[in-house]
Amino acid sequence: MAYTADNLAQLRQAILDLASGQRVTRITHNGRTVDYGQADIDKLRSLERHIAADVSAQNRKRRSRTRQVITSKGL
Repeated sequence: MAYTADNLAQLRQAILDLASGQRVTRITHNGRTVDYGQADIDKLRSLERHIAADVSAQNRKRRSRTRQVITSKGL
């Protein structure tokens, strides 16, 4: 599943809300809304790491590798 930077920002805001004392926070993704409570903060942090890795992988530029073969026999 491809996540976006907006999904990551929304998740980080939810973690911040829970850490600052809110009892419940909501996250909406693909038309589905999920409520998270303070007991779910570890799940949210795990999901944050997963989404951050996915977003950073999407942002990395793909390099093509070229190899040059040199022989002494004229191949």
